[in-house]
Amino acid sequence: YIEVYVTKVNPLNCPTVVGTLIDRDCSEDYIKNNILGNVRSLCPVEPLVDAVEKRNRLRLLQPWLEARLAEGNQEPSLHNALAKIYIDSNKDPENFLKTDSYYDSAVVGAYCEDRDPHLAYIAYKRAWGTCDDQLLRVTNNNGLFRLQARYLVERQSPELWAKALADDNQYRRHVIDQVVSTALPESKNADEVTAAVKAFIDADLPNELIELLEKIVLHNSDFSDNRTLQNLLILTAIKADKSRVMDYVHRLDNYDGPEIALIAMGDPYNL
Repeated sequence: YIEVYVTKVNPLNCPTVVGTLIDRDCSEDYIKNNILGNVRSLCPVEPLVDAVEKRNRLRLLQPWLEARLAEGNQEPSLHNALAKIYIDSNKDPENFLKTDSYYDSAVVGAYCEDRDPHLAYIAYKRAWGTCDDQLLRVTNNNGLFRLQARYLVERQSPELWAKALADDNQYRRHVIDQVVSTALPESKNADEVTAAVKAFIDADLPNELIELLEKIVLHNSDFSDNRTLQNLLILTAIKADKSRVMDYVHRLDNYDGPEIALIAMGDPYNL
């Protein structure tokens, strides 16, 4: 009369009962149909998930978890468990990670790292700021620099940019290459461009900034005619690579000539 006990007497003890039944090699069908199928939402989610997961039998809970999901249960432990099941069974996990609002990004991202780094990136990105360090780590360790570059551009976070462009980041060049070649040229958002340019200035990377500005200003992007960016490209070249200055002066047509000329003729440039 186990069913009566968990449904009528003590539903809160259902996780312990299920764990014991698993330990005694009880039929999964019996657990799913006679126990979980009867106790339904009376059983607490988190202790049940913990009891079953530590026995490596999480998939046993899939029907019960999905039934609670359909009822509108928003407990992170339920959504974390479903995410793990869908990841391990390859049941469209990417869609779940992008659309579900209630799983814990840190928990699910960590679960994904050794299984599928791309899914870990999706989970960490969805946190939008609270898992930034984890996102940098997983993209660095797995060579997902294009994804990292796109995230940096979209996030527009000075603190995150500073970490990615730090001197001691051994992956910095890889990230810069992807920002310059892909992530920023794809952007149609002026605020994203401004944040990226400022990050390169703050990191004191004039030569890399020239690469970045060339890609934006000289290669038919939405910002090719931007006066501020044209001025900045010429001024950065004056300071960092004078051999490029005349080429820019001839190719660009929307910069502030008189102001730039005054700077170029003054100390310490004397051009």
